[in-house]
Amino acid sequence: MGFLREVELGVSFAPFSAFREHFGFVPSLFRCQSLLPRLVEAETALLASTLFKDRSLSRLQKERLLLVLAAANRNVYCGTAHYQMLCLLGEPEEQLDQLVSDYRHADLPAADVALLQFALKLNADGPTISRKDVTEVNSHGWTDGAVQEVVLICAWAKFSSCLSTGVGASPDFEAVPLPAAVPFDPPAGFESDADREGPYIGAPDLKADTFEPFAFLRERFGFIPNVLRAQSLRPDVIEAEVEAIRVLLLTDDHLTPLQKERILLVVSAANRNTYFVAVHSEILRTLGISPDDADKIAVEHRQAGLGAADTALLDFTLKLVQEPLEFGSEDFVPLRRHGFTDEQILEALVITSFANFLNTLQFGVGAKADFPPRHVFAPVSTKVANLSVAEPRLTEGSVTSDPDAEAVARVQGGEVDAFEDLINRHSRRVYRTLVGILGNPEEACDAMQDTFLKAFQHLGSFQGRSKFSTWLVSIASNTGLQLLRERKRVQSLDDDVDTDGGFRPQQIRAWSDDPEQSYSKTEVRSLVEDHVMKLPAKYRVVVMLRDIEQLSIEETAAALGLGIPALKSRHLRGRMMLREALTPHFAATATGGAA
Repeated sequence: MGFLREVELGVSFAPFSAFREHFGFVPSLFRCQSLLPRLVEAETALLASTLFKDRSLSRLQKERLLLVLAAANRNVYCGTAHYQMLCLLGEPEEQLDQLVSDYRHADLPAADVALLQFALKLNADGPTISRKDVTEVNSHGWTDGAVQEVVLICAWAKFSSCLSTGVGASPDFEAVPLPAAVPFDPPAGFESDADREGPYIGAPDLKADTFEPFAFLRERFGFIPNVLRAQSLRPDVIEAEVEAIRVLLLTDDHLTPLQKERILLVVSAANRNTYFVAVHSEILRTLGISPDDADKIAVEHRQAGLGAADTALLDFTLKLVQEPLEFGSEDFVPLRRHGFTDEQILEALVITSFANFLNTLQFGVGAKADFPPRHVFAPVSTKVANLSVAEPRLTEGSVTSDPDAEAVARVQGGEVDAFEDLINRHSRRVYRTLVGILGNPEEACDAMQDTFLKAFQHLGSFQGRSKFSTWLVSIASNTGLQLLRERKRVQSLDDDVDTDGGFRPQQIRAWSDDPEQSYSKTEVRSLVEDHVMKLPAKYRVVVMLRDIEQLSIEETAAALGLGIPALKSRHLRGRMMLREALTPHFAATATGGAA
């Protein structure tokens, strides 16, 4: 059983009959969606065109890709399904275990490894894909048709991973344990803007006059999206995608078109997809939402003036996209409290997953913009591993000169000893960040060593788009967050939902003019630090970085992957919580003494 109510569709339901014929059973991913059969029908057609038809890639090669991607995403449901399918296709168990643990040591041809490398880069950091990546795959003998198939497989992997997590699908076989994700190292080097001028795949021009799906789109939207034109090597896939758009997005029996477009917009913004943010902003304009209001929804939906129910819906979808390893049945409670039905929630889950599918497609094929973008999401090559953390959101401000630039350049030039200077400059800040996240000095010391090791290993890919100190704090934050997620002890620092019990200040009284009349400087520092450490983690780390380490608002937001409004909100709330905790020590009483 999944998270949603299920109904019996009967043996005559065509998709389930097809699954029984093809697999011998109906995967729980689709049984969990039985409330809305039309969605299952559209997904089955999409799956058939993507996976079941052998073109440039064999079924074995596709299943290998899907298994490695499932392992990278730490998705047990998908990993188990593709592991089992590869067993049925005759893949040796030793090879399967190697693919799950580290594909680089599997016994595969170099050309197949090149496909896996491309797929993992697209999966881990789609905005950095460029023409150079496609050219590299082509150099191993793969045609543009093969590249398109890999892109489709990656898009389906994103879709199925997101949706299986969202509906709570149970593995159809004995679950395959997935080890910690192997760090993915993006190739060093800088791609020019010309490298990202798409499309990356050559394709014939399908005319709307003769190709019915394009005629439908032109009539319905007034244009034919370039992301579909770029796939014209595979008209059958376009037909399945357009049918999914029609069935999922152009109906209003559960969620409204406005609610659906908001979901598509915030997911695309979270994925840093400039193309689809522009598309959905334009569609929202046709629904009566101004470009400025659409920008607010994309940047920080909680500050966009939406109603409580619609805000909760977007909170829900972003949690699924940004924190899949933390997503669970408890995340449905706020939606049900606001009156959302299981049918509406299921639509939201499928729309969220479909947004991931479309975003991945666009990154992979390099479709040109249909509309001038108001926001351009520049690629960020600072990932150190396949960690499941929130992507950086839009922030204010720009990067100023970096005092560490010279030392970084020396290390990148081969002067390894110069890295010690960087350690000495930033060890205190990194330690404070990790203490703020972990709340444990000993664990922070261990994590600090890991942080500097990761920074040294990946310094070659640091391109100076942010300050080195900001990049380093981001690595520290990711390291601390990963430790928390592995232990599942505290809430995520990425969660924008108010989970601190509805904190409201109760004791904001005036403090005495000079607290040090009652406490020495040492005692004051110790007292403040003790209460900072008692703050909830997501507020503690913000107060640490802003008030103790004196990072700017922009630097702190960039390091933690937060928008400026969210950062300011947490900082204010953290300060209020800290002030209330300290008030009994410093507040002036009626007689002038310390309370």
